[in-house]
Amino acid sequence: MRYQGGKSRIAAQIASVISVTGGGQCFVSLFCGSCAVESKVLGFDRKILNDKHAYLIAMLQGVQRGYNLPELITLEQYQYIRDHKELDPVLAGFVGFGCSFGGKWYGGYARNKTGTNYALQSKRSLLKDMATLQNAEFVCGDYRRLCIPPGSVIYADPPYNNTTGYGGEKFDTIEFWIAMQLLADTGHTVFVSEQEAPPGVACIWERPFTRTLDRNKSNQFKVTEKLFYLPPRRTGPCA
Repeated sequence: MRYQGGKSRIAAQIASVISVTGGGQCFVSLFCGSCAVESKVLGFDRKILNDKHAYLIAMLQGVQRGYNLPELITLEQYQYIRDHKELDPVLAGFVGFGCSFGGKWYGGYARNKTGTNYALQSKRSLLKDMATLQNAEFVCGDYRRLCIPPGSVIYADPPYNNTTGYGGEKFDTIEFWIAMQLLADTGHTVFVSEQEAPPGVACIWERPFTRTLDRNKSNQFKVTEKLFYLPPRRTGPCA
């Protein structure tokens, strides 16, 4: 599904790296988004998928329960749902991301000159991903307060450094990396999708691609998507 910062084009490659660590334990995603990566991760008996955005989680839970998503959303419907989100959180989540330009939360009604049906396109993509997540546990909350089972494999795809999170708040990247290192030090296997990381954090996979920021594709820039692995630090008197 269209989602700002989503990993649909590289999800299978990231998931394959994470899946190698599988073996029956729990997989935890701290910022699951539209679950492009999470739906392709294999080899785990349990999946806990968290995100801070309440409407996003409502949408994922609704689809998991069999909610019938629309295949067409007009501009008038888009505007009405945007202004009355509380009437149907599942629909509001779907329209807010899947029918908005660039997958940005109500960032403008998605349309182009070729008449692409973004609602139908997003529905098909979402249902395909959700087919592998029928037993996943969706949670809505702060990544720092999530209850994580011992020895979990953790994947984090946070807002990138120097970008804003949901609601326009500045994401604290320094605090994030401290939290990830603590998880690694307490027995979890931790992977992070980012463009840069603190010294000592190993980049185990990377791929360059182009991002587009506007409808006319005039604002484009090249970035390198990277996957980092956090090794546990040595602790005790010999550290």
